[in-house]
Amino acid sequence: MAERGPAPELSVVVIVRDDEPALRALVASLGASAQRTEGAYEIVAVDDGSTPPVRADLAELAGGVPLALIRRRGAGNRAAARAEGAAEARGRHLAFLDADQEAPPHWVAEHLRWQRALPGAVVAGHRRHLDASDAGRWRPEVRTRVTAEYSQNYARIAAAWYLPFSCNLSVPADVYRQLGGYSDMFVGWGYEDHDFGYRAWAAGVPTVHNPLAWTWDRHHAVRTDADRVAEWAANRDRFLAAHPEPHAQAVRLIDNYPSGKGSSPGQMWMDSFRRLDAELRRIDGVPAPAPPARTLTVLSPADADHARTLLHDGVPLRIVDGLHGSGLDLEIQRNGLRHIEYHTLLS
Repeated sequence: MAERGPAPELSVVVIVRDDEPALRALVASLGASAQRTEGAYEIVAVDDGSTPPVRADLAELAGGVPLALIRRRGAGNRAAARAEGAAEARGRHLAFLDADQEAPPHWVAEHLRWQRALPGAVVAGHRRHLDASDAGRWRPEVRTRVTAEYSQNYARIAAAWYLPFSCNLSVPADVYRQLGGYSDMFVGWGYEDHDFGYRAWAAGVPTVHNPLAWTWDRHHAVRTDADRVAEWAANRDRFLAAHPEPHAQAVRLIDNYPSGKGSSPGQMWMDSFRRLDAELRRIDGVPAPAPPARTLTVLSPADADHARTLLHDGVPLRIVDGLHGSGLDLEIQRNGLRHIEYHTLLS
């Protein structure tokens, strides 16, 4: 274990079970020479009962970034593993990753940028699935269906609390602990992240989306076998039993493993998410955001200044942002501007 030193600004909690090669690639991507950031951070890796156990030389791949390796025994529990890693973490902010991710060089800096500017928020990052046959190709992940329709401004999404997947998110450590962290009542696949997101929303903690805090996903496989579906359904039942409130019960509308004809599974999933979002608006008596009256394309500082003068007028706008460092991404979500569609052209 590398010397951990003073408490860092960020702790990156990673869980793994029986996939040490992926974990080693992830740790290397989080190394000091790989990340472009001035912020201090550490890595907390949780071996959730791997056979054989993760090798003790893992810290050598971190390039001087402090790394703690925690070993758990037993059949494995994703939520409990994350909770144990968070308990060991010393950072002011916590970030969570799955071992099948890899962090691009700006990942740490982007999570810190948003945590510094949005104190008290759950910051969700998305994934980019790499094509195993061609390292230069990638495809967007499932939540892109949502942001393509509602925009990358999560303030426009009533069901935003359903979207911060635990494979890539950050949250202040004190907020995480006040919320009780990830619940170990969930066994196997699914719903520990929706449960955490729901409890955050119920406590008044905003969920936001940093479109630049994405990760590479090299190993993602969508399982639809009977065992995986049964795990997900059992965990949904646990969630429903724990949260009798109408907002939580509305997740019954989500069809996570759709089947049928006339559409694709992905489109049918999106249809069900749309129904969830509409039901949450119905419960709260909140209308859907109005469609934008005009589109502003931001390509220069002057464009950004002009867009900023219009943000608070209440006029529905679509902003397409192609300017590095415009600050519009943060300003729009920090102020909860539901009338603004936001899309970035940057990566």
